[in-house]
Amino acid sequence: MLTMTALTLQMAQAATTDSLAVHIEDMHCRKCADRINARLSKVEGVDTVTFRIGKHLVNVRFDAERTNSAEIRAQLLKGGYTPCTYYQNGNAGYGYFLLPAEQATEATQKAVMAIDGVADVTVNTRRKAMAVTFFQDKITAEQLLAAIQQAGIKATLPKPHECSEEKEQQKK
Repeated sequence: MLTMTALTLQMAQAATTDSLAVHIEDMHCRKCADRINARLSKVEGVDTVTFRIGKHLVNVRFDAERTNSAEIRAQLLKGGYTPCTYYQNGNAGYGYFLLPAEQATEATQKAVMAIDGVADVTVNTRRKAMAVTFFQDKITAEQLLAAIQQAGIKATLPKPHECSEEKEQQKK
């Protein structure tokens, strides 16, 4: 039987738990997931990190009194990954673009965020890349790239990723 104190404590703990779902296009394999997990496990307040590698999805459960979504995203960026908001509805699309070094800036992030249909933008200065979440009922991937380029941003699509770990597993 739970006492009132134990019940109050459980309710308080449940009230501070929060979660963050991010799409990380530059997470390709189990090795990437292991690196992300190692980095986030060092963040005070992070409880669990789960992955759907094929969907480039990371879910993080955390204590909102000890850390927050912005800190978790910052840690992902410091680790070299480019997170953008994940939406569970089927209407969200995700774009990943390479940028010239001089355009991997906050100004670029703001310019892309102003495009109609864009929900989230993260610029990774380390990778010189940008991740964009957009709503496909407002803008297509092709229209998004055209709008980004019309804004004077010299974004390009990356070459398909070939992961050395995936190649090794295929050989076995």
